[in-house]
Amino acid sequence: MIHECLFNLWDNLSDDISDENNWAYLFELNDFLHPGEKKLLLMIAAIAIDFHKINGFVQKVLNPALTSNDDCGTLVRCTSPQPRGMYITAFCNGIDKVLQDYRDEIVNLENTLLQNPQLPLLFILSSVERYRKLFEVLLSMINLIQKSNIRGCLLIGRMHNYICGVDQIAKAADVIIQSINPMFCRHLCNWIIYGDLVDTYEEFFIVDEKTSDENFLYPEQLADYAGSNTSLLHKKSKMHRPPPVRKFIINWKMVPVFIDTDTVETILFMGRIVWIMRNDPKKSTNETYEIKHKRDIWEGKDYEYYRRIQSLEKKTFDAIEFKMIMEECRVTLTKYLWTVMLVEGNLIDHLHLIRDFYALGRGELFQQFITVAEDHLKAETSGLATHSLNFIFLETARKIYGENDKTYTRFELLSIADDLKSNQWSRLQLNFEIDWPLHIVFHPKAMELYNKLFCFLLRLRKTQIDLHRLWAEHASRKIKMDRRVWTLRQNLMFLVNNLQYYLQVDVIEAQFSVLLKAVENANEFEDIIKVHHEFISNLLAKTFVLKPDEEHTYKHKHRLYQEPAVQCDEPSKVSRKY
Repeated sequence: MIHECLFNLWDNLSDDISDENNWAYLFELNDFLHPGEKKLLLMIAAIAIDFHKINGFVQKVLNPALTSNDDCGTLVRCTSPQPRGMYITAFCNGIDKVLQDYRDEIVNLENTLLQNPQLPLLFILSSVERYRKLFEVLLSMINLIQKSNIRGCLLIGRMHNYICGVDQIAKAADVIIQSINPMFCRHLCNWIIYGDLVDTYEEFFIVDEKTSDENFLYPEQLADYAGSNTSLLHKKSKMHRPPPVRKFIINWKMVPVFIDTDTVETILFMGRIVWIMRNDPKKSTNETYEIKHKRDIWEGKDYEYYRRIQSLEKKTFDAIEFKMIMEECRVTLTKYLWTVMLVEGNLIDHLHLIRDFYALGRGELFQQFITVAEDHLKAETSGLATHSLNFIFLETARKIYGENDKTYTRFELLSIADDLKSNQWSRLQLNFEIDWPLHIVFHPKAMELYNKLFCFLLRLRKTQIDLHRLWAEHASRKIKMDRRVWTLRQNLMFLVNNLQYYLQVDVIEAQFSVLLKAVENANEFEDIIKVHHEFISNLLAKTFVLKPDEEHTYKHKHRLYQEPAVQCDEPSKVSRKY
């Protein structure tokens, strides 16, 4: 009987052992068993059954081909589907390691009983009793996983809840956590160091949407998306558009409880930066460029950072150390991207072009363009008219700047169809050919807002030209005019001239100077995003183009896309009149 008891403690001899009644065959010799011994057998049986339930679940996950579908059902009954994935496999490996101490104890028991056959059942119970509470906790883990479908990164967070003052349970939880940690650290390393996301079972909290991020797509690139009430009349922009940015998002349901929101945003941010850097469109088309700008995102320390992240798997989660390593990686990445922005992307030159064209810094060019193009805009807007406007724009710029300055070739005029805008000058927009990787700073939303500024300033400049032309016409005519007419004209000229001066000098030039100084003082990529975000928000609000929006103030430092703090659908009263 003693050996039968040991065999059942070691292995499940019956296919359907699930409760104490299955041990009834041990009680057949009632004449030889004391009622107390029956009670002892039942207590031993309860521990053995818990072990078999746990072991059955482990074998079901680790060896699904060798385990029938019915086996696990008799051990851990659950209507939920069996969890799958690398994390649940690592969890079962951890439990298997925890159970090894129990197996060793049974082997030692057998050796002891062979040497001392007279030892009673109480000795067996006293040896396995210390595993009762441990098995109950392990079963609660398994039931939680099955009933709540806990998987992936969530497993790590849930396992941390079992670290308590009971030494046996805390050690078991630590063993399981250290079995799961390598999966988590492997995902982190691949994402942060290489910008790669291999997640077959969707267990990581970063998700690859396998599509382009619509925040970085221009209208013609969004042809497959519905919902735009403004249609472009040109067939296709001649401007070279930047490559799409892959869309990665955070699955907040999979975020472990011990990682705060800001750190999660930082992890997403870092992986997206690495992905963008490793998908440079120029290196595949220009061998000279690839040699000149050989990518070394981590400055030769990628293996070192990989090992730093990998070292986290050897211990229970330490929030301070984890944040410190993430911050070191972030600083290295953002400083590298900042250098790329300034050196390869020529950020300063792009900002000057924004100032010169979208903010009408080159007043002589647009003065001449408006004068020449006015007759062409009187006709109905069409693709042919747009083509003529671009020809006039390029010819005017060529005559003014000659062959010394070709920056104007990076711009293209287009006209949009909008029933709400009867003024044809209100339909003009400007396309800008942006170099990689500046397209993540000058994203489509930012360029749309720059176009609102451009359209407003262009109409204001045309109003100024029309008023001066009216003055010249009145001055050339030798007839007496109503005093109220020229008084109104003078007041309008005074207003428009002063408004023009205020916008160009007190607002645009002042804000642009602040922007340039902030960019020069910046040393991280996030600083560039922040100062540009503030520049657009302040510029559009102070030029009366759009109303400020406090809800979109700069709050999330570690986000690739930042929406400017203006109400895009709420033009100011001043811009509405023009």
